[in-house]
Amino acid sequence: MTVDEAVKKYKLEPLNVYTAKAKAKELNVDEVLYMNVQKNKYAYIVKDGSRGFMLYQDEKSLYTKMYKGLKMTPLQP
Repeated sequence: MTVDEAVKKYKLEPLNVYTAKAKAKELNVDEVLYMNVQKNKYAYIVKDGSRGFMLYQDEKSLYTKMYKGLKMTPLQP
């Protein structure tokens, strides 16, 4: 999957500079390019030095408020 396909599929939006820097520090990556948060589902497209472009997905349980587990999918540029 390419970056453009992932943006369309997950309805991701670009971030402003300040939010992107804060999220990059939180996720421990070089740069966060796109993000979408809907109730309990999170999706980010990040750029990390050696790994390239990655799609990060996570979901928070409605009952326990715990994260279910981060899924990392490599993307084509």
